[in-house]
Amino acid sequence: MDGRWLAYVSDESGRDEVYVRPFPNTDDGFWMVSTGGGGEPVWAHSSRELFYRSDGNLMVQDVLQGEAFAIGERRVLFSAEPYRAGPRHPHYDVTPDGRHFLMIRPLSGSGGETELIVVENVFEELKARAGN
Repeated sequence: MDGRWLAYVSDESGRDEVYVRPFPNTDDGFWMVSTGGGGEPVWAHSSRELFYRSDGNLMVQDVLQGEAFAIGERRVLFSAEPYRAGPRHPHYDVTPDGRHFLMIRPLSGSGGETELIVVENVFEELKARAGN
């Protein structure tokens, strides 16, 4: 949700698709954003883009600013096949600048198990290694 529009997944068309409704007045209409299936919608922090998965790809849908909901160009960003996916809720996030994504990639040969690596104080570690 970007504060004005609520993005969600529904199978009311017969398959999972990404839809948008106004918020908080959710009865004021809805728009189907994805075509050919879609899931895991995530708003860009700017509210000008809506990311979602479709057919193994991470898609971006431009959202035109204005009183009414309107969409612009839709394009494939990259193949998201190597990354964990969920049917309804996102298994990824986007950075505030909208240029990078945090995704989960299963370890190869692990039988689907994942390993989480957390690096704390990364800048201090880099300074120490650089001799500063």
